Amino acid sequence: MRIKVLLIGDDPAYKVADAQLLRERGLLPFTAFNPQNIDELVAEIKPDVVFFDPHSTNNMITDAYNSFVGDITHTQTPVIFTLADDDVYLVTKKRTTAKGKRTNIADNIISAVKMALQTAKSYHKKTYKIPHQTIAIPTFISRA
Repeated sequence: MRIKVLLIGDDPAYKVADAQLLRERGLLPFTAFNPQNIDELVAEIKPDVVFFDPHSTNNMITDAYNSFVGDITHTQTPVIFTLADDDVYLVTKKRTTAKGKRTNIADNIISAVKMALQTAKSYHKKTYKIPHQTIAIPTFISRA
């Protein structure tokens, strides 16, 4: 099963190169240029990672990112946001983990996707097994 990445941006020319790079690495990219219907796309595609990449000066993609991260229905989906000024990738882990350790920074798109997927898998609930043994439970006299 291939890893699905939903690429959301405001300029189709920039997404073509990113989608081609992800496709060459064996991932399955989906592109979207309309941030108004992100919820429907996520429900239909069920991506493993959502990638926001703003390239224009308007705040349309940034607002879509903020509303996506703030929505409780998308807490299990790792999110990547491109900081256009620095050419770094801000990886937001699933929002059920500790608040202080939610974001990381990667320097390219492939390492950002790997980091997002590793953080999503590494924070599963830990289960502890208690060995089965007989325990003597003391009985106390109680007043009736």
